[in-house]
Amino acid sequence: MRDGLLPSAMLCVALALALGFVPTRIWGIAVAALLFGCAAALLLPVTPDHADAIFLGCWVSTVVLAGCVHLPRGMNRATAVVLGLNAGVWACLVARVGGGAANLLVAVPLVLLCVPARWLVLTGRGIALKVAASWLLAIGVMEMILMLTPTPGYKPDHME
Repeated sequence: MRDGLLPSAMLCVALALALGFVPTRIWGIAVAALLFGCAAALLLPVTPDHADAIFLGCWVSTVVLAGCVHLPRGMNRATAVVLGLNAGVWACLVARVGGGAANLLVAVPLVLLCVPARWLVLTGRGIALKVAASWLLAIGVMEMILMLTPTPGYKPDHME
């Protein structure tokens, strides 16, 4: 996936699913960290040469965030801030490299899925979030493996 919209959107959804397992008082600071990370990443110089490293960083962050739903007690405040900041930086960088920062206008609001996610957890249906997060985790791992293989579909291979 070399477009910036889908990876950044999946990263924001992974953050929202992880926030579904934490108390609501932590949401504000995690979302603020996400926005701060996006703003900070807008100031970083990005060239197309960095695209592979940026996409890899985004997928690693997606895997880590999707794995956070399986923590026994969820995330604490400090972890939520660090992971929110991390998600903001990678989402912005991937959006910039893969089509433009305007992709963030679609991706970042997806973090608001933490509201229905929290409702599912409180009503005993948190397993649905774990299934969705496991799907995101699998997609992230698959994308990382495809990036590390010698001839993924978006690179020329020996037949051309």
